[in-house]
Amino acid sequence: MLSLDPQQLLEHKDRIYRLALRLCSGSVAEAEDITQEALVAALKTLPLFLGKARLTTWLYTVTVRTWRAHQKRSRLETVPLVEGEGGTRSEDTALRLDLDRALSTLPVAQREAFVLVKAEGWTHKEAAKILGVPQGTVQARVFEATRRLREQLSEETIK
Repeated sequence: MLSLDPQQLLEHKDRIYRLALRLCSGSVAEAEDITQEALVAALKTLPLFLGKARLTTWLYTVTVRTWRAHQKRSRLETVPLVEGEGGTRSEDTALRLDLDRALSTLPVAQREAFVLVKAEGWTHKEAAKILGVPQGTVQARVFEATRRLREQLSEETIK
């Protein structure tokens, strides 16, 4: 069994929050809840961490599972929120809102795979380990999510 200081988990809080925010399609409040729940779950199960995977891989797995459980508990629609100065929206902010909105329309499995690989920078193999599915499944989900997002975002630009 590997000995870890709970403080080491807190060093990854920002990464966990960023993942949660993307999974929640930009809902700050929901991402904060998931981050807190994931950290508590990780602290509770820390003695079970054997060190066979990287700590970050294990934490991402805990975070994705926490998000899934949260989704099952509350089937409420989330409104993407973007923190900014005085409510001004730049083109970047508008694009971010469009992307968040488009991500929220993806099936959960595709959204998870896309966020882990394209937004968080994990390899397909690492994402497969986090999600507990074969690597080919992750590749197919990312491919389909990318196709759907391109289609949806191009339709929104035409409007």
